Amino acid sequence: MSMSSYSRGPGGTPPSTSPVKMGSSDVASELASSSNHIAAGVGEILQALAGVSGGPSTKPIMIEFVDRTMALGRKRMAAMNGRNAIVYMKSKFGLLNSTSPFYLQASFIGDEESYVEVDLDAWEELVPHISRLRILN
Repeated sequence: MSMSSYSRGPGGTPPSTSPVKMGSSDVASELASSSNHIAAGVGEILQALAGVSGGPSTKPIMIEFVDRTMALGRKRMAAMNGRNAIVYMKSKFGLLNSTSPFYLQASFIGDEESYVEVDLDAWEELVPHISRLRILN
């Protein structure tokens, strides 16, 4: 395309781009598949960095109690403080009227085999890293 025939598309965007926003992974994929070797290399580097830095998990948190397992939304759990999360989990498993002690253990992403007791005062900080929760009654 010569400069004399270049014209902007609707909304003032260049004709080769879409007015729809692209996510960073879309941009990296687009660059990685480019026929330009430099752009493809930059795209591959961006994809590798995104894979290494991986943000917090968006998978649900699996809650275990006796023979039941329930998936609860990570966003919902992160929006609560630790005390409210306990009440919420008790309500889900029908334990609101239980008078016996309630213990909460968690396994964390990367070490799903071991469980540790949860510090409810640090709940908001821990939720992004929790893989599974186990209720002990």
